[in-house]
Amino acid sequence: MRVFDIYQHPKYGYQAVRRGFSWLAFLAPSVWAVRRGLGLTTLLLVVTTTLMFDIAQLAGGWMSSPVGEILLLTLLVIVFGIKPGFIGYRWHARALTEEKFNWKCTVAAQSRRQAIRAANDDHYHGAIHLASAA
Repeated sequence: MRVFDIYQHPKYGYQAVRRGFSWLAFLAPSVWAVRRGLGLTTLLLVVTTTLMFDIAQLAGGWMSSPVGEILLLTLLVIVFGIKPGFIGYRWHARALTEEKFNWKCTVAAQSRRQAIRAANDDHYHGAIHLASAA
């Protein structure tokens, strides 16, 4: 089960924001930010990703071993992806609140769709919901 915070907007409906570590934000921060519609954050992540590849290219000119270059690029991916991986979902939640979405509840569910369905179920009352496996 995954944990989602559900946000509601009077005009645009519901959005589910997952909690925890984001592997996509860790491995491909710019792509992740575009998919979440994070405007300025996307721009900053594109700049840092470009910087990462520029550093790898410069260092690759100094290294004679292709294995060293691959290890350097792997290290740079980890260094540049750690922050988006750990706090990316918080960036997404903050962007929703800036767009006038209001937090509704927290749901434990298998997917975003199931979390939103559970948040809309009149059977549940309170701030935390557990979605059924149906």
